[in-house]
Parts: sequence; C-alpha cells; structure tokens
Amino acid sequence: MHGVSAEGVEGVEGAEGAEYDLDPELRRWLHPLFGEVELVRPLVGGITGQMLQLRRADGGDDLVVRRWRRTGSEEQDRVRREVTGLEALAASGLSIPRLLAADPDGSGSGLPTTVTTFLPGRVELDPPDLREWVRRLAEMLVRIHAVPPPALKTCEYMPYAQHPWLVALDDAGLARDAHELASRTPDPSTAVLSHGDFQHFNVLWEGAERPRIRAVVDWPTAGLADRGLDVGHCRLNLAVLFSADAAMWFLEDYEQVAGVRVAPAADVAQLLGFSDQWPGFIPIQVAGRRAVDGPGMARRVQETIRRTLDRSG
Repeated sequence: MHGVSAEGVEGVEGAEGAEYDLDPELRRWLHPLFGEVELVRPLVGGITGQMLQLRRADGGDDLVVRRWRRTGSEEQDRVRREVTGLEALAASGLSIPRLLAADPDGSGSGLPTTVTTFLPGRVELDPPDLREWVRRLAEMLVRIHAVPPPALKTCEYMPYAQHPWLVALDDAGLARDAHELASRTPDPSTAVLSHGDFQHFNVLWEGAERPRIRAVVDWPTAGLADRGLDVGHCRLNLAVLFSADAAMWFLEDYEQVAGVRVAPAADVAQLLGFSDQWPGFIPIQVAGRRAVDGPGMARRVQETIRRTLDRSG
C-alpha cells in the first residue's frame, strides 16, 4: 500500500523523553550477530512499525532496526522486498542503508525485522530554497530509476477508484477524466527499479544554506514499476505539504533530467490516492518540523491533478 511513509526514517530526532527498551526476544536474536547493544532512541515517523537506533558495545557503527508490528504475510513480504531492493542497490553508488541482517518471518526476533546501518542526516521539511530542493529530489529519483532493475516483484498500485474525494469537492468532471487516464495499463517493458515510497520523509539531507541529499532510506516497498508511480507518489506528497507548484516542478525537473516523458497513467493514479485520512497522519510524520495546512490539502492535490491533465492534453 502506498500513500503512507509507514516505517519511519533513519537519522532524525526521536521523541523527547521517549521510554522504550528492547524486547528480550529481539535482544537475544541480535546478540550473536552484533554483541551487546543498547537503545539510543526510537526514530520519528513510524506508523505501522518501530524504527530504533541502537549502539553496539564493541564500538561498531550504530544500527537501525526496523520491526514490524505484526507477523502477517504483508509484513513478511515487506521485509523480503527491502532485502532484495537493498541488495540490488548495494553496488549502485547511491547512499542508502547497508543491509546487515533480516528475519522475514520473525521466527528469531519475534516480529519481521531488518537491521541496517545508521546513516546520519535530517529530514528537511523547511528548505531555504524550495525550488532547488525540489530539483535535487527529482535528480535523485532519476538516479534510482537508472539502476538496472533486478528480479523484483511488481510494485503494488494504489486502487485509485476507491478514493471518491475528488467528486466530494464538486468536481465530478475532473474526477471522471482523471480516473479514465489513470485506468490505462502501464507498459510493463518500461518498468524501472522503483523505491515505492519516494518522498521527502524518506530522504536525508545535510548542510544548511544549500542542503544536499545525504541518503535515501525506507525501502520495504521496492519493486518494479512504471516510473510514474514514484514520480506521482512524490508529487502527491509535495502537493499535500507544500503546493501544486512544487508538485509540477518535480515532474518538469524529473523529465528534464531523465530525458524521458513520464506516462501520465501511473502518475495520476498516485495523485488520486489522496484521501480524507491524510490530514490525520501527515502531522504525525511531520512531528512539529513545519506547519501543516490540513484543510488545504485536498484543494492543492485537486489543482495538481487539473494542471497535470491540462499538460497531458
């Protein structure tokens, strides 16, 4: 399921005063692999899973443990996707977490779990130059899509027809045209290695005056997909938190850098994935790092869809 940065992000501040200790079963599983460890902090942003920064007693690099909250087939699949995606990207030269261990079914650690390297950096939600920041995001996604696609599963496409929010805005005509466009089947021969949840909550930055991308994290939705899936998902998040302008800039920059035109079907399908749940969970992910205009989200996404359809002719 796309539409939520469900797992949190590495390298950002944990909740003040958060009290949490490692589950004994998790600690027992970790010990033969990494020795004694202690919790540094929970990491901000997790919704369906825990993200924990751990420190090794032997002085090795800090670890990030992603631990899902259930042992269902979906959670196990997410662990396997993350493993395959990180392994495929290991030699790409991109700054991503390095996979250290995985327990897909939770048989050892108690819950489906992955362990990766900790990467320093911050989630940048209030960039000094929004226009340049958007372009850097687009450039990074082009680099990801240029990695030769491995034998990954196809990404799950959001069931856009289940989201009637656009009709609720008294824009039935736009909803009809958008749904018609989004229903077109992507060409499978053009599938690329997709992050599956590429957006600003999963990108770490460094530097102050001109921030630059330090790393891209959060890979349990990796798979093969039309490039419009990642593009549209990022644009949806940009419209929700920033503006329709930012969403359109991203599309223009991506196409210019990649030298290809994004087929609109998967892109628009992701934009249609907005729902009335977004004003509720986005503030949880933002965690006070910028102001959130919840009531204006739907109109900004609506404007992005309108401008995208106008652009598509």
